[in-house]
Amino acid sequence: MKKSFILAAIILLCAPAFAQNKMFDIKYYRHVYVPSKVNGQDALLIFDTGAPYTCLDSIYHAQSPYKYKNMGNAKMGGTGNNEQKVKVIFGELTYTAGDKQYTSKVSPIFQLKPITGDAADGLMGISDLGGVVIAIDYKNKKMGFWDKVSDADIKGYTPIAIRYANNRIYVPLSVTVDKDRTIQGEFLMDLGSGGTVSFTSAVAAKNNLQDIKPQLLYNMAVGGIGGSSSGCDFRAQSASVGGFGLENITADYSQNTGGALSDREYLGIVGNEFWERFDLIIDLPNKKLYLRPNADFNKPFDAPTRGFAYTDRSKTLGYWVVNCLYRDSNAEKAGLKNGDHILSVNGKDVKTISMDEQQTFFKNLKSLTLEIERDGAKSTVSFSFDDPKI
Repeated sequence: MKKSFILAAIILLCAPAFAQNKMFDIKYYRHVYVPSKVNGQDALLIFDTGAPYTCLDSIYHAQSPYKYKNMGNAKMGGTGNNEQKVKVIFGELTYTAGDKQYTSKVSPIFQLKPITGDAADGLMGISDLGGVVIAIDYKNKKMGFWDKVSDADIKGYTPIAIRYANNRIYVPLSVTVDKDRTIQGEFLMDLGSGGTVSFTSAVAAKNNLQDIKPQLLYNMAVGGIGGSSSGCDFRAQSASVGGFGLENITADYSQNTGGALSDREYLGIVGNEFWERFDLIIDLPNKKLYLRPNADFNKPFDAPTRGFAYTDRSKTLGYWVVNCLYRDSNAEKAGLKNGDHILSVNGKDVKTISMDEQQTFFKNLKSLTLEIERDGAKSTVSFSFDDPKI
């Protein structure tokens, strides 16, 4: 793995400008947010290679003045154990990305904000994009949809053969869990996931990942489109793709019995916490992924020490919602529960904490006092951060 770090350093020193083609501004915090116009109305769409369709959030749809005529009903699944009944728009939804415009053939409408937070008005899938080249500069928060790549575009990048089938991108990955277990094969490239490497429950059972010590069990009230989800975080020795090795990564495995992380043809999904350490060019027509380490390549993978996670509903509901709780964490021991409404954090009203501020808000804190509301009653919950167990 040392050779990978040396190679990354050389590439960073010698790399040219990111690309010769056009790039447009995005927002990035665990998800890639694309500023868009949906049938003429402003929207912020999460770019999601794990979702084949471009979808709308139900609140955004209800507030839009555009009235769709060609609609139907369907069931839709994703991460989570179940399927959700959804409305579907057929062939009427148009949206922009940079200077390009696309029309979606099938556009489900579902409750997205409870999953991702109020910032997202929808998901941008890849089924409507055609044979495009997708470039993402995580570090500088830029993105591009190109017609093709030139030699100048990919100078300094390492090419990796991918499989592109049924609007899904599959990448070859090798994860060394410990001295006894290495799991390698095809993983789903899921840029709709904010995580690192997540193994399916079938792969976890086959490789006895439940025997890893230590590990942290979590339960999510809303883990994805399919509803509730559960799994375990642990520390893996390394993960490598295209000759690049990332050391001491955080990973997790699912305990779901249904959905995208149950028994699937792929071994797991690889999310933005992994890919954000690279500049990416995804050449769908030629089934190539081009990688170049960026300045965050050697950034450590942090252990979860807060003991919980939340969904930011401050814009529509006026609070954050506790959506994930770690078993035996200080947060759980203090009485915090999934579904609690967080009104303030250490005396600061959550409605005043922007998405940009949230990226660093918890970084130097060692303890929290949360003002919460549960079943109409307000109270406070105080606890210190957990010691890094993994």
